[in-house]
Amino acid sequence: MFRLMSFTIGNYRSFCAPQMLDLTRDDGRSVTAVFGPNAGGKSNIAKALSALVNAIRRSADPSFRLPYEPFLLRAGMDQQPTTLGIAFSVDGRLYQYSVSFVADRVTHEMLLEQSSKANRMNKIFERTEDGVNPYAKQYGFGKRLVGRTRPDTLLITKGREDNNPYSNIVFGLLDHMTIIAPSSDSAIPVFVDMLKNNADLRAKTLELLKRCDFSIRDIKFTDVPISKDFFAKFPIQLPPDMKKAMIEKGSTTFTTVHAIRDDDQTIVGSRDLDFWSQESMGTQKFFEVAVPIIDAIENGKTIFIDEFGTYIHPTLVHAIISLFDGAESESAYMILTTHNTSMLHELTRHQIVLVEKNHAEESRITPLIKLGVRDGEAFERRYLAGLYGGIPIIEGGSDA
Repeated sequence: MFRLMSFTIGNYRSFCAPQMLDLTRDDGRSVTAVFGPNAGGKSNIAKALSALVNAIRRSADPSFRLPYEPFLLRAGMDQQPTTLGIAFSVDGRLYQYSVSFVADRVTHEMLLEQSSKANRMNKIFERTEDGVNPYAKQYGFGKRLVGRTRPDTLLITKGREDNNPYSNIVFGLLDHMTIIAPSSDSAIPVFVDMLKNNADLRAKTLELLKRCDFSIRDIKFTDVPISKDFFAKFPIQLPPDMKKAMIEKGSTTFTTVHAIRDDDQTIVGSRDLDFWSQESMGTQKFFEVAVPIIDAIENGKTIFIDEFGTYIHPTLVHAIISLFDGAESESAYMILTTHNTSMLHELTRHQIVLVEKNHAEESRITPLIKLGVRDGEAFERRYLAGLYGGIPIIEGGSDA
């Protein structure tokens, strides 16, 4: 059972000094909600986590480039490494992985494992620009592997090629994580393939749609061929091998099924509607978050949703969050960033995190419990009044 325990960001985009998002669950919580003003740094947490996941998965690819985006508003930080790190547990044993890098090379990388006999952390490997620690060889991260690893490639990624058991543990965590962000580079939302390839997930999604008063009665996917004439509409010439792969894979239409009724409101048939052009933005956004959330609950995953609640009615937001209250899997966890302050009514102080910039425009992460807030306080009213911080400061206009 995989559990993400914390995520650390340093010298990345709006984050200067290292900041940690604590996701430990001593109070049994299964949701962490991150609030803050526009441009406060909330979405940069999602970007940083996506950058780390992508680097671990793809750093051995020939076309890979390290995601070096340092903090630019303090002198000299564009010469210092970015640091990203995660702590997680597997069946109760704690692991810590971190990597530091500049644009063209990894400057430091380390993996720690909790000792089976004590609470101390044992070093599996530590990689610097001078090489790897002597004892890393016994765990499969010796000089031979380092010699096959480019300066801009993560050692944990290269170890995967050798089926290294510790690399497999880290990759196993990634398989138990889903990140949903508006800035995602994917042209096709994650939920489309998830629904298409999983009949049980489709059934559970339809059940949730009915509970939430949607009129969708079924979901259909139809494979359709791509003709060679299709590529004439492209503004650029695609490589022949890419065209061939796209033709072989084909395309898929995604439709929702609605009832047709007569003048007496009796159902007399059904009609398929194109999901992308005929369903509302709210419906599309509901699918975007609800489908991976159901998958996370069913399979004990961690899901990170950036800008949660955008285009979705607050009542539906509550319905989605409530899914975690009765989650059978103890490892299912949701992290979200949002502006929807109505959610504060249904969260405890342990579930709320604030992100805002200081006077030097550096993003800072502050759990609400560190502000001395007590359970039972009117979180939304006090937050909007600026008592906790993490809201935009609007200066009054002049009547002159």
